[in-house]
Amino acid sequence: MRLRLIRPVYLSIRYKLFATYVLVILIPFVLLLFIHINSTQRENKDAAVYSSHKILDETKAYLEYKSEAITEVLNFIAYNELVQKAVGADSSPYQNIDLWHMDALQLSRLINQFRYNDDIKTIQIYMNQGLAGATENEEFLNMEKVQTEPWYVHFAQTNGVVAWLPSSTLDANADSRELTVLRKIPNDHDVREFVGIVRARVKQDAMESVLNHAILTPNASAFLFNAEGDFLGGSDQFEYSDQLVKNVKALYSASDVVDTYYNDHYSINGNRQLLGVQMIPHTDMLVALVVPYSDILQSTVKARNRIISIFLFIVPLMLPLSFFVAESATRRIRRLIIHVRKVKHGHFQLAPLPVNEDEIGELTHNFNTMVQNISGLIEERSSLGQEVKDKELKALQAQINPHFLYNTLELINVLAIESDARDIKRVVDELTVFYRLSLSNGKEYVSLESELKHIEAYVRIQNMRFDDSVRLEFEVPRELYDCQLPKILLQPLVENAILHGIMEKDSEEGEVRVSAWTDKGDLLIEIADDGVGMDEERLAAILHLPEGEGTRGGYGVRNIEERLQLSYGLQYGLKYYSTEGEGTRVVLRLPERREE
Repeated sequence: MRLRLIRPVYLSIRYKLFATYVLVILIPFVLLLFIHINSTQRENKDAAVYSSHKILDETKAYLEYKSEAITEVLNFIAYNELVQKAVGADSSPYQNIDLWHMDALQLSRLINQFRYNDDIKTIQIYMNQGLAGATENEEFLNMEKVQTEPWYVHFAQTNGVVAWLPSSTLDANADSRELTVLRKIPNDHDVREFVGIVRARVKQDAMESVLNHAILTPNASAFLFNAEGDFLGGSDQFEYSDQLVKNVKALYSASDVVDTYYNDHYSINGNRQLLGVQMIPHTDMLVALVVPYSDILQSTVKARNRIISIFLFIVPLMLPLSFFVAESATRRIRRLIIHVRKVKHGHFQLAPLPVNEDEIGELTHNFNTMVQNISGLIEERSSLGQEVKDKELKALQAQINPHFLYNTLELINVLAIESDARDIKRVVDELTVFYRLSLSNGKEYVSLESELKHIEAYVRIQNMRFDDSVRLEFEVPRELYDCQLPKILLQPLVENAILHGIMEKDSEEGEVRVSAWTDKGDLLIEIADDGVGMDEERLAAILHLPEGEGTRGGYGVRNIEERLQLSYGLQYGLKYYSTEGEGTRVVLRLPERREE
């Protein structure tokens, strides 16, 4: 079974650039959408919590104002001298119906005088004696008849003087949305006891209008209840049972708060709610606000949908625009690629491409310049080829000349032997050795041992000239003999030591000492003489002045310095040390490299 290799698909830079543009737009947009949703959700939650706090505070303040206004009316009535006198009066004189009507009318006018509060529907007075002790009517009620009622027993046992109750608690036929406010009428002789109760029936919409203003989201609800857990009223959208009121009252009572309680993870039927409860000062009432968490998230959903709609609107416009931009951006690159292919196949006579002031323009300019240079180089190739051939012939000729001299010396040596001229034979032998080592079979690098033999031959020739006035000493360990170095490196330095050092002494005699050692991977070679030495000025100029201006072989020294640095780097070269009248030392530093 033959496996078929799938050839990879390569996209052009135009499509890559198009994909890049699309990703550059899409990725930030998706990140923006994600960040916006998270931040909006968090901000909406914070805003909803803050708004619920503010609205609950405002609702509490408004309810406090309304409750104080109602309580103030009841306080005026409870402490009125005529009311207290009528409540405690003997009932027997009121068997006279005319007297009863006259006092009842007077007391009714007094009560109606305090009904300036629009929230109060009716005001009634419970009394043991007085008018109600003789005959009851809608305004004056006999308190003895209700003393066994649960509401009365509880109210009488509490230390408070004001109580807020549902009217249905006092009267089963009353509307469940109606409130009743009870105020104890204190005894003149003992304020701890009361002799009557003032009852104000509050209109249904008095508190509900305030609770409706507390609705900050579509499904939020607000309700009012007392310390006993009795439901006193709710907003128009309050659709919860009395059990919720009991649960909220129990939750508030179990908390450590004094007058304000918040819970943003309250659950109703498995749904998360934001719950806030506040005590209304100077009353036993509490107001609660319930905000479904889904309402808080609804604004986030709207914002998310709005961004997605904008995205779906922008994408159809973005894709062709991105492709057009990618097409325009790569047009010059494609044109440049066509010219590069022509150059690849040897077509260099091309018209220069237009150049713009940008990166592609710089690339095009460099390409035009490169093609022009290549064309010029091709034109020069034929003439340069002839020049190279001439150089090669001259180089061959330069190699032939030393070989010819070497062969001629061999011929002179034979003739000297036949003529029994031993001095001539000796000079020729040493010169033959000298040139044989100089040629080194065409090698550019020789061993240190070969260089030492080379300068030995040179010194022996010079001693034939100067009557053995030069002594040559070696202090080179044999383990360094196989170190490699450029050929004819030491002979010019030994020549300078003899000609410009020893031969300038009055005695024209002296010693040349060659030493070698290694240091941190480098080979150091020192050539020292006991010649006339140099002063500081000549020593400083030895590597800079041309030969013939008083220096000791400046051309040869510069040549060695340049050869070392070209071969090994600028950290290698020569260093001169000299004392006038005592001699000169030159130290060569080059890498320690062994012969393979």
